[in-house]
Amino acid sequence: MDDSTGPRGAKGRTACDLCRHRKIRCDRNQPACENCHLAGLPCTFSQPVSQHRKSTRQELADTKARVRELEAVLLGLKESTKQNHKRLAIPSPSRSSSPASPKPISEASLSYLPDTRDFETALAAFQWHISYCGLGSALSTQRAAFYSLIQEQTGCTFNVDVFAGEVTQSFNSRQLKSTKKVVGIKWPGSALVQQCLEYFDRNGLYSIFPIIDVEAVQILLNANVLDRPPNMSRAANRACLVAFAAMITHIHRHERAFAGADPDAYLQAALTLLPEMLLEPPDLRTLEAVTILMLYITPLGRPQAGELLLGIAVQLIYTLGANKIQTPNEIHRTDQRSQHLRALFWHCYAVDKEFSIRKSQPPLINDADCDLDLPTTYAQETSERHFYMKPLSSKELLFPSDLRFSVLKSKIFRLLYSAQSLTQPEARRIQHIRELDQELSDLKLGYPVDCRPEVFATESAPDYLFHDLSMRGVNIHLEYYYCLGKIHGASSSSKIPSPQSWSPLPSSAELCFEAARCSLIYIWRVRQFINQHTFWLHAQFLLTAVLSVFWYLITVPTSSTFTRDLKTLEDIAGLLAHLGRSTDDGQTYPPFYLAQAFVERLVSLARNSRPRIEGT
Repeated sequence: MDDSTGPRGAKGRTACDLCRHRKIRCDRNQPACENCHLAGLPCTFSQPVSQHRKSTRQELADTKARVRELEAVLLGLKESTKQNHKRLAIPSPSRSSSPASPKPISEASLSYLPDTRDFETALAAFQWHISYCGLGSALSTQRAAFYSLIQEQTGCTFNVDVFAGEVTQSFNSRQLKSTKKVVGIKWPGSALVQQCLEYFDRNGLYSIFPIIDVEAVQILLNANVLDRPPNMSRAANRACLVAFAAMITHIHRHERAFAGADPDAYLQAALTLLPEMLLEPPDLRTLEAVTILMLYITPLGRPQAGELLLGIAVQLIYTLGANKIQTPNEIHRTDQRSQHLRALFWHCYAVDKEFSIRKSQPPLINDADCDLDLPTTYAQETSERHFYMKPLSSKELLFPSDLRFSVLKSKIFRLLYSAQSLTQPEARRIQHIRELDQELSDLKLGYPVDCRPEVFATESAPDYLFHDLSMRGVNIHLEYYYCLGKIHGASSSSKIPSPQSWSPLPSSAELCFEAARCSLIYIWRVRQFINQHTFWLHAQFLLTAVLSVFWYLITVPTSSTFTRDLKTLEDIAGLLAHLGRSTDDGQTYPPFYLAQAFVERLVSLARNSRPRIEGT
């Protein structure tokens, strides 16, 4: 064959584009040479560039363009070197810079974290949440039925999208301020991570957040992982240390030792390691890092990113075998490591079941594939320490809430909300409702008498009961009412507007409504726990209960409790108004403003339902 003519008709070319670029021999086989076939790339023979001489003007323009390109690359390399110096704690050489000189895109403008201090971000987060609080998605039949019921019972029209436009206009017309925090990327020093580790261990925080193996992390710190060049350590090791520092300094931001910390910036730094970390062979540090990232991001108001991280964590759980109880004699696996792996499993299991029941969608973790025995160090026997602020011990696991609620949520979804359960006869569903209600009741009866949720969810509960109540205690009480509402909200009697149709289980509708009412009373009583940092932790409980009480008000406007229930909604609106007051610098926290406007609109609609009934 004449080498002057290529197999693609490319005259004068003896190698394909890839081989020519790599300067290696090309066998010119069709349809692809061996090198292109192994690389998985198309084998192409480009026509040679015309050798016509350019004019002097053309050459000058090309040279200028090349100079500008090289200048931009040089600036980018300088910025990258500067960031690497910061990461490695290497002093950056002094240099002067002109304010007018062009700059590459700053890392500070690349934010991975949702920030609901910005109004538009908060509005998107608010609309996401109410979609799973009883309204349904924008084009769902559930939302259409909700709109229809309001029109029928109040004579008024209501549309969430219209409401969003109106509340945006109101926010702007009042000249309220909301500023999105500029979060850059910072790498915590080894000394700060060491400080976080000692604080974590000294205060027994492993009991609530078993997110890292203290001994293993100490080994990494002793090896100066954060101070070594990135190519000399695994990305998962660095990400674990950085994400851990972010979480501890975030949760305990009021500690004097962490006053100068920037947890959001640390977390963003950890997120930059995610692509590299996922390409490494997974190990326990990988699962720890991803779990911490998920637990940090999920409560920020836009949980979609948390769901994606959960998906990665679940894959790691199955890969590392955390879904099964490991035997102490298993090769290369110690009993302590196995217990820690199981603790990480339960963190992810709890978040997975929360997403599942909240969205009425199948969970990522299939119970049939898992051992659901609670950790051996989990505090089965409940006492006041589960509800009040007591000294913690790393030898006893508590988690942010009671794990038994997570197991119950899984059953609630499977028996009442899954696609298969919806095809069951009504009698079978009623049986499941009764069984789940009994299981929830048994769980509540296991708590000390003075710590049961009904003791707190009343207007007359003494203030001293709430004095030393812990955030975990608040979570347990709200979880109870949420599960009670989900169990009895699955009854057909809770979905039919007419009270005459409440059969054959009339108590379900009443219990569903009572759970919502108690949730709102409880939230009002623990209002000192609600602030900008905790709002999205409780938003699902609050908004679900608000919509449930509103539904009951417009459906049964002749109820003897109408006035009291309307007052409950008004109290919640007042609480949100108080929380949403502008700060000294004139800033408003948009989620409080949005929630207040939403509750006030529902109160106004509910008032319209009473006269219509009285008029008929």
